[in-house]
Amino acid sequence: MHDLSVTGTTKTALNLRVKVDFTNPTNYSAVIPYFNLHILHNNSVIGDATVRDQLVTPGNVTDFTVDVSWDPAMGGEKGQVIGRELLSQYISGYNTTLTVKLHEDSISHQPDLGKMLSKYSLTVPWPRVSNPDPETGKEQHLIRDATFHILSKTAQFTLVSPFSHSTIFIDHMNATALYNHTETIGRIIYDEPFKVPPGTSQSPRLPVDVDGSGMGFPELRKAIGGNLKLDARGKVTVRLGEWTERVWYVGEGIGSSIRL
Repeated sequence: MHDLSVTGTTKTALNLRVKVDFTNPTNYSAVIPYFNLHILHNNSVIGDATVRDQLVTPGNVTDFTVDVSWDPAMGGEKGQVIGRELLSQYISGYNTTLTVKLHEDSISHQPDLGKMLSKYSLTVPWPRVSNPDPETGKEQHLIRDATFHILSKTAQFTLVSPFSHSTIFIDHMNATALYNHTETIGRIIYDEPFKVPPGTSQSPRLPVDVDGSGMGFPELRKAIGGNLKLDARGKVTVRLGEWTERVWYVGEGIGSSIRL
């Protein structure tokens, strides 16, 4: 899955367009004028996926376009809770799954066929956006690395957006940096919105309330001029167009440069 772009937003939904590469193992070609699937998690509808006017040929199929609507409100209040939790897990790099299922309106002019096939479902891993680190080739998460400035008590993060063309805004951040998973280094509470453009970018220098009494602080001082692996936990309010969501984030082993 690649070239993830936003085609529209509402207060509850992100309308996305993504390109997919796959292999058709048969010797047959097919034209798909319209096909729609519901996307579910824990038996709640959290969105749908639509294919329009696509050609499938034998062998490798590239840039197959799918329109996806991420809209947990389709599942009511329960769906919104499930969607928020699932999105948090996804951006934190957890292995998550989605269930796809046909419904009565899945196939144009074939409601009976769609209804019959809706008895079956398929659970698959949530596809990751292809966005490898140019140096290591490994998959990148939301926070790639960080730099802590001791004297100014600030931190700057290298952020990696999954979107190819759209800018995300982080409206609020309440986060804690930890050493060895449990020892608090400092906290960041920041209410000024800042941009996360497509690709890799730098956050502003964010003020850090350093915990000088914590057991992790001596490790921070010893690492001045070098690097330290830190963990991050927090809640973040993200905004894209009309859509806003508050999610939690967990990152472990983040490479952090420690500077005066």
